[in-house]
Amino acid sequence: MQPLLTRADIALYRQISKTPHDEKLKEAILDAQLLDLQPLLGENLFYKITSDPENYTELMVGGPYAHDGIGYMNYGIKMVLAYFAHARYTMFSSTIDTPFSVVEKLNDNSRPVDASVKKAAYQLNREAAIKLWENVQQYLVRTENDDYKKCRGRTVGGNGFRMTKIR
Repeated sequence: MQPLLTRADIALYRQISKTPHDEKLKEAILDAQLLDLQPLLGENLFYKITSDPENYTELMVGGPYAHDGIGYMNYGIKMVLAYFAHARYTMFSSTIDTPFSVVEKLNDNSRPVDASVKKAAYQLNREAAIKLWENVQQYLVRTENDDYKKCRGRTVGGNGFRMTKIR
């Protein structure tokens, strides 16, 4: 499966450093596509978009549209995916698999970010992605996208299962 985003796409919405090493970013993008975006879009629409993204430019990139004579803005799936991918990249990019174990990259001129800071950034990016998704979802509903209609009514997570921590 090919990533639907590049580092440059994410940089349009979130601060991300320039580097030629994209392995961890590609991993975060693919995870976001499969674990975050696919349940929201439904299997059918997700497959169609990932198979031929050029046919879904309006949905991917977004832009203004009208419905019942009222103007709206579709933020686009790329923006939603950028927030999901950035959340995963922020949380998990510093861990590297080595032959001896999973380690965290460190050097003499830097200090690792506290895990609670990474977790807070992760959660804030995911919350923002969900808010952006609600905008894209309205676009899909208002434009009566047939592929989305088939999975409509599902919630984030898709299966209706909910866990509550008892304190």
